[in-house]
Amino acid sequence: MRGTSKRSVALLACIACLGATPASVAAKTGSPPVDLSNADHCDFIGQQQGSLCLLPFPDDYYTVADPSTATGRRINLQTEATQPNIAGQRVDTAPYNLNDGFSPGQTIVVKVPGLNSIAAMQKTGAVPINHIGEYASPDQPIVVIDATTGERWPIWSEIDSNATDPGRAALLIHPAVNFAAKHRYIVALRDLKTAGGDPIPAPNGFLYYRDKLRSDSPVINARRDHFKGIFKTLQKAHIKRKDLYLAWDFTVASDQNIAARLLHIRNDAFAQLGDANLADGVVQGNAPPFTVTGVQSFTAAQNPNIARRVQGTFTVPCYLQPSCAPGGTFQLDSNGLPTRNGNWTANFDCIIPRAAIDAGARPSRPSLYGHGLLGSASEVASGPQQALAQLGDITFCATDEIGFSSSDVPNAIATLQNLSNFPKLGDRTQQGLLDELYLGRLMDNPSGFLGNGAFHIDGTTGSAGVIDPSHLYYNGNSQGGVLGGALTAVAPDFTHASLGVPAMNYSVLLQRSTDFDTFATVLDPNYPDKLAQALGLSMLQMLWDRSDANGYAHRMTTDPLPGTPPHKVLMDVAFGDHQVTDWQADVEARTIGAAAHAPILDPGRWPGVDQLWGIPRITSYPFGGSAIFYWDIGPIRPDPANPGSTIGVDPPPLTNTPDRSGQDPHGAPRAALAEQQLVSGFLQPNGVITDTCGGQPCYAGSWTGP
Repeated sequence: MRGTSKRSVALLACIACLGATPASVAAKTGSPPVDLSNADHCDFIGQQQGSLCLLPFPDDYYTVADPSTATGRRINLQTEATQPNIAGQRVDTAPYNLNDGFSPGQTIVVKVPGLNSIAAMQKTGAVPINHIGEYASPDQPIVVIDATTGERWPIWSEIDSNATDPGRAALLIHPAVNFAAKHRYIVALRDLKTAGGDPIPAPNGFLYYRDKLRSDSPVINARRDHFKGIFKTLQKAHIKRKDLYLAWDFTVASDQNIAARLLHIRNDAFAQLGDANLADGVVQGNAPPFTVTGVQSFTAAQNPNIARRVQGTFTVPCYLQPSCAPGGTFQLDSNGLPTRNGNWTANFDCIIPRAAIDAGARPSRPSLYGHGLLGSASEVASGPQQALAQLGDITFCATDEIGFSSSDVPNAIATLQNLSNFPKLGDRTQQGLLDELYLGRLMDNPSGFLGNGAFHIDGTTGSAGVIDPSHLYYNGNSQGGVLGGALTAVAPDFTHASLGVPAMNYSVLLQRSTDFDTFATVLDPNYPDKLAQALGLSMLQMLWDRSDANGYAHRMTTDPLPGTPPHKVLMDVAFGDHQVTDWQADVEARTIGAAAHAPILDPGRWPGVDQLWGIPRITSYPFGGSAIFYWDIGPIRPDPANPGSTIGVDPPPLTNTPDRSGQDPHGAPRAALAEQQLVSGFLQPNGVITDTCGGQPCYAGSWTGP
């Protein structure tokens, strides 16, 4: 509530209700009843039977004025407003209240009685995921307006298909391009209909503002001026007040608020190496201390791609309490920044290609590698990575992406049992990103890995090194593609990042991933109400942004964060991916300003969909910007190699559920020779995007086209 503190609201509510029920207070004027008993922590404008306290969400009702923040607002959620788990534990809102706004990718969650099915959405004419351009239709019933510019924002909407009870189905509204930092947005719902075509009446609380109904309640009257401003903005956008079902506003967090912690630990840690000026792009100072613990050498007969595998540990400043082991969290100083807590020993796992060691060897390009969901650094030695290493003469090194590594599985389970545990994951993931940046400095600082014989041709420092430290790169797959987006946005040492099967915004990704099936068996019994789940996942994104590409995407490429160079990004997406939904890869591509390889797919392959809406096509090669490529294993068809079996995959579903059809193509792009050639050509000092698909859609697996 702008201009009114929550303490004042609570006081007004008590005065208004003194000696009478909230409903009877409203009834004195002959106006519809509205429950104000929880107005100190619940916005009453959308409250109807079956709703939840915090809905609609996000909502500036849950902020207060704070001139010390970049947005001028600060989140002010009350713990008693959150939904408890089965044990009665509510979400601790203290971490959220350090934010100066909501997520740039925030899912807007609202409960509309009667708008609870796909049929009702179609009857209403709500903008769907497959035709995002309808957001701009003059009569579009679900609209989000950028109050700063007065323009509509591209969105899509859906009913939560995970709800087993239509009465608990949330209306979910998603940005098709992430919301702009520090901007205020107005959500407007109008002319909503049931599946039978009946108009859905507005909630009583909102009628006081829409219809200018009189009230004796100071709580209601305190917000009239604010709603006048909302209606005025909507009128300029040609949205009539009388048609509204509901309207409200929210403010998006600043980049400073989201990125400050990660940038602080990055800058502090690199300064300890003797590099206090990351903005100059020059590697200075010392390399992190490291120890080689194991070296495996292979003959060409044993391994045609990899000549040597080197493993070990390195030292990173730790910023978690009580330690950087699972369960640690940031302890913030008076400026809200993490404090140092000794050191952490991280692991590394490197593969050196034959091209860097065998006859005619030339120093390899060094690249970080990001592993998959809750995995480990050992994934760097997977078959596709070995093939890419040899093809491109690239030495890949990985470290466990702590926060989301195999060691963090117990924390992940604990979070799903009680969402208050999330900072243990989110904070440790930021420490994990710092670990990766430090590993990169071991690769591109001549005093790093090149100071050890394991990274020289004959195993001694007297021979030529196997790494050219002049340029560092990044390549990651799956989770490494997701977290790799956040890493890229804060990386001072590399400018080219290849993100395999990537996307962003974990709160949206989870329910669209088959990987979540196992974890849903933990979440469901602890938070059995699907409406509460939708709200809880949306809330989590406010904290997740600090380690998810979602919080950094708009600063990933051409508009970098302080002390960080611009970056170019290559996104390789698996069409019909079972684990990382294509829809959110598209949102990321729009947000980072990527262009798409075309033709995207074979004609008719993705019917009824405006493919990669809003993403420009690459018109000529070589292309010097950031890009998104779709890789297709083809439609479901008989497998000629296995009679009675099928191969291929269907397009992704239009619902917020995983693609479970046919084969999972998740690992196919990285195994395709054309994709490896594309990545290798891009990870160069002046690397550009080339058309390794020969003017056709890009194929993977055994698919070669219709």
